[in-house]
Amino acid sequence: MPEARASRARFLPRFLGVWLVINGFAYVILSLTGVAVPEYYDKVFSFTQPAVFGETAFMLWLIIKGAKPPALDATALSATG
Repeated sequence: MPEARASRARFLPRFLGVWLVINGFAYVILSLTGVAVPEYYDKVFSFTQPAVFGETAFMLWLIIKGAKPPALDATALSATG
């Protein structure tokens, strides 16, 4: 019986996906801090700043790598042509 493997998207590198998930949690923490205890917002922001850079890394990755369409293989080219 073949092994069941989890389907993985190859659109995004794993480290960048994890960084964006952490970025989402950082935004939630920053928002809750701003509402609940605004006097600690600056301190919390300094701790979550590296996580917030995940958006910038994702943007740069899309500009550099993500805009290039994947090359078609020979069988796909012969089927369409």
